[in-house]
Parts: sequence; C-alpha cells; structure tokens
Amino acid sequence: MSRLIKSRYSIPDHAKQKVISIKHLDSVDPNFEQSREVTQAEYNKMLEIAHQEAETIRMQAIEEAERIRVQLSSEKQNWDIEKVNLIEEAKANGFQIGFEEGKHVGYNEASQYIQQARDTVNASKMDYGKYLQSAESTILELAIEVAEKIINDKIKEDEQNFLSVVQNALKEVRKQREIQLHVPPIYYELVLAEKEELLQLFPIKPSLFVFPDESLEENGCIIETANGRLDASIDTQLFMIKEKLLEVLESEEG
Repeated sequence: MSRLIKSRYSIPDHAKQKVISIKHLDSVDPNFEQSREVTQAEYNKMLEIAHQEAETIRMQAIEEAERIRVQLSSEKQNWDIEKVNLIEEAKANGFQIGFEEGKHVGYNEASQYIQQARDTVNASKMDYGKYLQSAESTILELAIEVAEKIINDKIKEDEQNFLSVVQNALKEVRKQREIQLHVPPIYYELVLAEKEELLQLFPIKPSLFVFPDESLEENGCIIETANGRLDASIDTQLFMIKEKLLEVLESEEG
C-alpha cells in the first residue's frame, strides 16, 4: 500500500530539472559611462571647493587666534598695571587704616597704662599714709633714741656741750632766788669752774649751789628750787618731747 502511495505522488527526475541559460553582454551602456564621468568631475569640483573653504576657515582661525592673542596680551599688560595700582592702593589704604587703628589702639592702651599708673600711685600714697599713721609713734621713738645718742656722743666729744644743757636748764628758773644744781660727778668740777659765768644768766644773782649726784646718768641734770624740782636731763627732755609729739599725733588721728 505504501509503495502504491509513494509511486502515485512521486515526481519524475526529469521533471525536477530547470535549465538556466547565461546571457552575454558584449558592450556597456554609453549613457551609464557618461553618467559616471560627470559624477567624478562634480566630486573633484566639490573636493576643490572644500579644500578652498577649509583653507579659508584655517586662515580665518589663524587670524582670529592672533587677534585674540594680541587682545589677551594687551589685556594682560593692562591687568598687570591695574594689579600694581590696586596693590599700591591697597597697601596705602591698609597702611592708613592700620596706622589709624594702631594709633587708636595705642592711645587706648597708653591711657589704660597711665590710669593704672595713677591708680597705683594713689594706692601707694594711701598705703604709705596709712603706714605712716600706724608707724609714726615707732618712728618718733626711733627719732628720740637717735637724737639721744647723738647728743650723748656730742657731750662726750666736748664737755662744753654739757654746759649748754645746764645753761638752758637754768634759764627756766631765772626768777628763783635760791637754786640747787645737781650734776653727774664727772662734770662737777667743770660746772663748778663755770659757776660765775652761769650766774650771768640771771638778772639778779641768786644763791647757786652745785652738788655732784652719783644717781644721775652722764647727761643728767637736776635743778631744785623753792617751787619744786626740774629734771633737765637729756633723757628726760627727750622723753617729754616724745610725749608731746605723741599727743599731737593722737589728736590729729582723732
């Protein structure tokens, strides 16, 4: 059965073959060749025009580049000059501003220093004043001690200085009629030898008696009259001076 179907639908081999024939072209179409030549000429012309335009563009580009270069060079020179001017102007302005600010700051600082110095001086004066007030009594005592030492040294150097002490003491009792003068033993002979001269201090010569007194210090001098006893010793006189000065200081502080 299959063979029958196959044979029925099979195509003979000669029916499958197709004959292809080749047609030979002995010549080319002249119109096509002419068209090809025209196209080449146009191409060459276009190429030449393109070269010319390219050259023109290149020259324009060169000229434009040169113009830009010259312009930039000129602008650079102008900028360099302007930059120098700006720098100098900035320096001048900055210097002036800095000078004014520095002067202002310096003036303020100087004023502050001056005020601080004034405050310091005033504070020092106040402290010094307080110190003097608190130390015046001490200073006074030291001054009295120094004075006493100086007087004693002077008396030791020259006995005539002790006579000055006696003379000043006798002047305090010039109105007395009878006077007892007590002096240290070391000055007894000196005073006794000068008795007549001492009497010249009185308007009316009193009865003057000179006694050596071993209880007295070297600069001691005691005078006794009907009105009482006068201690004319250097130590006593300095002590009285000190007491008076202390009273004055206390009254001033009060």
